[in-house]
Amino acid sequence: MPQITESTMVGAPAGEVWTLLRDFAAIGDWHPALPPAEIEDGPADRVGCVRVFPQAGGHRETLVALDDQQRRIAFTFADHAAGLPVRSYTSTITARPVTLTDDTYVEWSSRFDCDEADEDKVIPAVRDGVLVPGLSALEQRFGPGQSAP
Repeated sequence: MPQITESTMVGAPAGEVWTLLRDFAAIGDWHPALPPAEIEDGPADRVGCVRVFPQAGGHRETLVALDDQQRRIAFTFADHAAGLPVRSYTSTITARPVTLTDDTYVEWSSRFDCDEADEDKVIPAVRDGVLVPGLSALEQRFGPGQSAP
C-alpha cells in the first residue's frame, strides 16, 4: 500500500494555518488544482460530511477525521474516483507549530492501494498533482517559514 508524504514550512502561526485547513469546504479557495467545493451533510467541520466538486465531474470526498487539538484533518474518496485507479484512498493534512519561529510545519500524506502496475503512474499523479501544488499554495498564501535563530 503506497504512502506519499510531503511537507513544508509556512510563515504563519499554526492556529492561523489550521483555521484555513480545517474548513473542509475551503480547499478550492487555496489549492490551485481544485475547483470550488460544496458541502453535503454539513456543516464543513462535521465528520461524515461530504465535499462535492461540481466542476470536477461531481467528485466526492468524505471527511473522516477532524482533530483541533492535533490540528489534523483526514478525508477519503471512493475507489477509482478522481480519475485514479486507487482503492482505500485516505489523505491527511497536519499543521504543527514551530515554536522558535512562530511558523507552521505542514505535512500532507496520502495512502492508498492500487495495482502494482499502476504505482509508477499513480504516485507521481498524487504527489505532483495534489500534494506538492497544495503545499506550495500554502507557502504562497502565508509566506515561507523562517530558519530557526
